[in-house]
Amino acid sequence: MEKLLICGDSFAADWTVKVKGSGWVNLLAQDYDITNLAQAGCSEYKILKQLQSVDSTKFDLVLVSHTSPFRLYVDKHPVHSKDILHKDSCLLYSDIMEHLPNYPELVPVAEYFDKYFDIEYAEHIHNLLLKEIKDLCPTKTLHIAHIEWKNLFCQFEHFLNFKTVFAKHRGSMNHYTEQGNNIVYQKILSSLRNMDE
Repeated sequence: MEKLLICGDSFAADWTVKVKGSGWVNLLAQDYDITNLAQAGCSEYKILKQLQSVDSTKFDLVLVSHTSPFRLYVDKHPVHSKDILHKDSCLLYSDIMEHLPNYPELVPVAEYFDKYFDIEYAEHIHNLLLKEIKDLCPTKTLHIAHIEWKNLFCQFEHFLNFKTVFAKHRGSMNHYTEQGNNIVYQKILSSLRNMDE
């Protein structure tokens, strides 16, 4: 079996550590020998660090799942650091607001997002990270996302955005229903095979 390195956020993480079932990542393990470094809730900076932690030339293919530019890096999340799936999470506004009533230590974080967070700056930094990731990846790398990609770096040779699939098939495994995971799996498998020809 060919060796496939996966880096990224929760879209590509192995949710079976916490949830019963099979996501598209688990389905892909039927076809490839997978090393999966993806972590739920991580920022683009942590995705870059995942790639830097290994020698990507030792893999036949690489898959990188990109995250939101609005996720801010922290070394240790104030809420999720002990959660087996989300232990490497960074800060996201919607997540902070959801947990704010039970975690008063999140008040200054919420205030930062409300008063000081700058979208243009966040997108600029995100694009610098995306470019650095692209430069680090070998030729046979598939980049994926399931977020709005407006104003973001668009120079990946192989790129799939599952935003429309995500809108129709939201669920509890890798953010997708069983049908959604199957759609994602089939599209990724096809793209990886095409890259390999």
